[in-house]
Amino acid sequence: MKKMIRMAMTAAAMLAVVTTVSQAQDTAQAGRRGGGRGPNLMTILKDSLKVSEAVLTKADSIMKAGQAETAPLMEAARGGDADARTKLMAARQKQTEAIKALLTDEQKAAFDKLAPTGGRRGGPPPTL
Repeated sequence: MKKMIRMAMTAAAMLAVVTTVSQAQDTAQAGRRGGGRGPNLMTILKDSLKVSEAVLTKADSIMKAGQAETAPLMEAARGGDADARTKLMAARQKQTEAIKALLTDEQKAAFDKLAPTGGRRGGPPPTL
């Protein structure tokens, strides 16, 4: 009986350790978008570039409009439509340029260093 209790306690302790590690990894990636692409754009603008609330509001509206524009393109791209992928990249580039237009020259330089630039599967890097 003592052996079974000891085994149950060991199993519970191991579960607690695994759960804690798992939660710590999730917290570390909470600011990430798309599994390893880096911090999201609003986090960069707010925390790293310290832009004003007015700029954040404008950037947020640009991003929401861009998401509405790119959502159907993303679906088409998932279906293997190469033309949709090209249009998606162009739309994201347009969105990035619109947000960069809100920034000062110093902020633009910092933005270029901080903004996510990693691509997936060896393709060209997506822009936000």
